[in-house]
Amino acid sequence: IINGDKVEGEFLVSTGKPSMPTPTGTYHILSKNPRAWSARYGLYMPWWMQFTTAGHGIHELPEWPSGYKEGASHLGIPVSHGCVRLGVGPAKLVYDWTPIGTPVYIHQ
Repeated sequence: IINGDKVEGEFLVSTGKPSMPTPTGTYHILSKNPRAWSARYGLYMPWWMQFTTAGHGIHELPEWPSGYKEGASHLGIPVSHGCVRLGVGPAKLVYDWTPIGTPVYIHQ
């Protein structure tokens, strides 16, 4: 999280695996949902913040309908389907801090 010239938070994330990379570039938060459902993958994406029109977003670790959170051990490793995954705690903090329209910079 950067506010002006001050870094207010840094968090370990998981980004897209090589076959489904997270797109690099400058984007903006387009929409938010505290508990988005992915019909494509059959799971919840808590603290969802969409940043591309193709459906890429920033969210907490995916949650299966059983309540199981996937991927805590994968943070720091590119394993997602293109989204930026945050851990439990940091995802809500970023969600609460980020209004729609906030710039998102994705780089290597």
